[in-house]
Amino acid sequence: MAKWKSPLFSDIRNKLGENVVFSMWKGRPYMRSYVVPANPNSLKQQANRDQMAKIVAMYQANVKGDESIAAAWDVEALPALISGYNRFVSYGRKVTLGALDLSSTTISIPISASAIPADRLAVMIYDLNTTTYKLPSTKRGLGTYTEADFTAWVPATGDLIYIADTKVLDGADTESTPALYKAVNHWKINIATGLADAMVVT
Repeated sequence: MAKWKSPLFSDIRNKLGENVVFSMWKGRPYMRSYVVPANPNSLKQQANRDQMAKIVAMYQANVKGDESIAAAWDVEALPALISGYNRFVSYGRKVTLGALDLSSTTISIPISASAIPADRLAVMIYDLNTTTYKLPSTKRGLGTYTEADFTAWVPATGDLIYIADTKVLDGADTESTPALYKAVNHWKINIATGLADAMVVT
């Protein structure tokens, strides 16, 4: 990376043909040789892109269209000086899951990393039998979630698994009230297929 000082090129930020790129870093101009970005489009990349697209679609379907819910996410994002949309997507993307076991007899949902603060993070269940969303009775944060963490949940085929920020609140909503708009992720990337698979009890 080369530095230069010139009144002619003091604020240029672009590339010159296919040879040189001009830009700024921490207020200082620099130039470097132009390199064609690599894009091997691996299955892992495809799966990550698919997950991203699905998280964005979740935001659009469950947050964007409701002003009070969108405002709740904006409040959550305010300390970081970003939008509620960016916070939602960041929370959804920065979740690391271990080896899931979602068979109805041996539920195991390990979360080893997340951008959601520990006191807010939880798995949320959609119970197909009762058509209700359920949060764990007391468990929050990283760790492995099982059916024992939920009150009166008998896992059944078709039940849905979400990652949620339980304290994004809308009006009279409370931390213990399950609501779909709190959910930020519902998928795990599958590098064998290049897709993000839904977390569904089988």
